[in-house]
Amino acid sequence: MNACTFFSAFFRKIVLPENRKKVLFSAMILLLAAGTLVRMGVMGRMEGHFLHNDGGDYLDISRQIAEGNGFSSSMIHWYEPTPEGYKGEPRTAYHRPPLLPLLGAVLYFLPFPLLLSAKIAVLLMSAGCILMVFLLAKEVTGSGKCAFLAAVFYTFYPYSIYHGICYSSENLFLFLTCGAFYFLSRCIRKDFSPRYAALCGGMTALATLTRPQGFGFFLLLGFLGTVLMLFRGKWRKKLFLSLICYTAGAFLLLAPWMVRNFLAAGRPTPLTFYGAYSFALASSDISFDTFRYLDTPLYKEKTDRTWNEFHEEKRNFLAKKGIYNLPAAEPYWKQWAWEYIRKHPDRMLYIVWNRLLHCFRIVPNTAFTSGTVLFLLRIYCIPLFLLALAGIFFQRKNVHAMLLLTAPLCVLLFALPFLMLLRFRYPYFAPEVSIFAACGAVALADRLRSRLKGQKEKGLPPERASGESPS
Repeated sequence: MNACTFFSAFFRKIVLPENRKKVLFSAMILLLAAGTLVRMGVMGRMEGHFLHNDGGDYLDISRQIAEGNGFSSSMIHWYEPTPEGYKGEPRTAYHRPPLLPLLGAVLYFLPFPLLLSAKIAVLLMSAGCILMVFLLAKEVTGSGKCAFLAAVFYTFYPYSIYHGICYSSENLFLFLTCGAFYFLSRCIRKDFSPRYAALCGGMTALATLTRPQGFGFFLLLGFLGTVLMLFRGKWRKKLFLSLICYTAGAFLLLAPWMVRNFLAAGRPTPLTFYGAYSFALASSDISFDTFRYLDTPLYKEKTDRTWNEFHEEKRNFLAKKGIYNLPAAEPYWKQWAWEYIRKHPDRMLYIVWNRLLHCFRIVPNTAFTSGTVLFLLRIYCIPLFLLALAGIFFQRKNVHAMLLLTAPLCVLLFALPFLMLLRFRYPYFAPEVSIFAACGAVALADRLRSRLKGQKEKGLPPERASGESPS
């Protein structure tokens, strides 16, 4: 038996034959256990990364909630001037969405050390993401093979492992956006069911309450539904009702946060008040130097200097105005962003173009990545991306699968006016690339098996090739 024949036989007989639920269940249990063990091992070796991606900030807000201080923070952030006489008392937090801090507040009531509870929560969330990728893949493809293989690809996707060891909002956001896609697919299969439309809207709202980028996802799906309603006369009434339920499901969950923002800052936004600062950061010499010195030894020296000069100047200005919170500073951050765009259109074109290219990078900055890690990332990610492209081709007539492409589209839409970091890309990218890669692998394996079967039959006597027994 040659290698191709062995691979085909293994894929057909060993890896999850269709409709064998016990095998599927057992395989998923083993996969979840393997993924958790890998993450526990990496977490132990990279202890310093656990609170690296804003985890400390989220836990600080959670602590304030648990202590009865409301949605507040005891930290002075790098973009805020320090009020005179400030002694660390809690101040109203305007820069974070509420869902992760609210869930994190529960950790303070558990009878375990805080960091131990947080690590267990992170591992459970990571396992939940693996399971959600499996369920979404099964829903959109209808194939147990594709679903399991997508879960395998996602489980060992390097950025999935990394975010599975960090206390941050990425995995919670990923779980919710996958859930939104799952209910969207169900909605379409059930002839635009209003119930599933409302559930989809609710999941996009929870995603928005986890990361503000979720609101763009909510708007994009609503826009696509509206366009479909205008061009599908037969389903127009059903689509209209589904869109109402989709919007209502989202609004019911967003409303309490909007009321809070109105009471705290005078504006009923479903987002945070961090956007104007993010816009100013994205439209500044910080972004210009980031791409100018990317992948070079000068990166840290140059960007640190630009970063410090930019923030020192802005903090001093805000302090002179007596402005110490984001809502009050919002007009100035917007003003500084637009001034930079008008003054340096050539630099902004350079920034936007490189921000777009950055969406397709394997690593954020090779200057801080070892050759071994870069090699391992490339040998995993490049074949995975190629398989995903094949999967997109093979699934091009599957509307449910094609809707998954709206997620990376959201990445591009947010990357152009705002910042682009690979951890922003991860929740909108990892599940989708894993699912399409699984579809590509299964389709190619099926074609390989058919070709091998055809070649084998050509070498048999006519009566054996036709299935007749010799007389």
